[in-house]
Amino acid sequence: MKARFLRPAAVLAALFVFAPAMGQLAAYPSKPVRLVVQYPPGGSIDAFSRVMANEMARLWGQPVVVEGKPGGGGAIAAAAVAHSAPDGYTIFVADQGPLAITPFMQRGLPYDAAKDFAAVIGLVTAASLVVVPSDSPMNTIRDLIAAAKAKPGTINYGSWGVGSTAHLNTEEFATMAGITLTHVPYKGAADMARGLMSGQIQVAFTSLGATVPQIKQGQLKAIAYAGLKRPSLLPDVPTVAESGLPGYEGRSWIGWVAPSATPRAIIDRIAADVGRVLSVQAFVDKYITPAGFELSNLPPEPFAKLIEETRRKNEAQLKRLKLQAD
Repeated sequence: MKARFLRPAAVLAALFVFAPAMGQLAAYPSKPVRLVVQYPPGGSIDAFSRVMANEMARLWGQPVVVEGKPGGGGAIAAAAVAHSAPDGYTIFVADQGPLAITPFMQRGLPYDAAKDFAAVIGLVTAASLVVVPSDSPMNTIRDLIAAAKAKPGTINYGSWGVGSTAHLNTEEFATMAGITLTHVPYKGAADMARGLMSGQIQVAFTSLGATVPQIKQGQLKAIAYAGLKRPSLLPDVPTVAESGLPGYEGRSWIGWVAPSATPRAIIDRIAADVGRVLSVQAFVDKYITPAGFELSNLPPEPFAKLIEETRRKNEAQLKRLKLQAD
């Protein structure tokens, strides 16, 4: 008899616990959503974030605003999201830099990359494109390696910040090639492209989508691609591996994360809605492939696993490259 009286009480208790979350989910989103981007306008991630913002605004019937917070290798943007309300209205458009590279390179970060974020959805992956100024005497990876060996440290390379994927990928390349390059960090890919064209730097491992226009206009020259196969946008550009450095690959991922205390029901709602957009082939053909990206569309658990695997891999790699914080 006692058990029969406890069941309704247990049901009522569960309703009291889950009712707020259910109410939040039913109403979400009921106000503008912010997408915080770690790069300034002009780069491929910023551009793709604005495309996603437009698509989600149409789907949700609420404004979706892209807010740039560049600097600090993504730490400024990461901290802003980590310390925001965990309600699903502030989302970090992150690559592996601030979540899986910078934490091992900088002490005293204003966020905990391992604890302050919940994976929402993995959007796309991208491989680096190796570019030089159009008038550069370097036309191949072999030319770059030979020039760097002839005058160690005199070739400057750009990245979009200390601890960025461009920084790590280039240092890994230099180590494998047995050369020394000098790092010049910028705030974003657009600034880095300008640095190339002005002669401040001589080479960059950058995003494909951000530099194709300058390549087609003859302002920059692509000498290699850091993926496993040649890029569909530039099929005449060989991979780094086939150009003289077997085994090299420089890739990164881009995805959405939210403050760790964000209700799981809201995370699942966002992931499902974004997944619907990414599942449309016409969207992929128009916005993902031309940007030099490859579709991921990873739900929360697989994306969380990818983030953790990347953290472990990068920690070991940074230790090997002696780029870890003292």
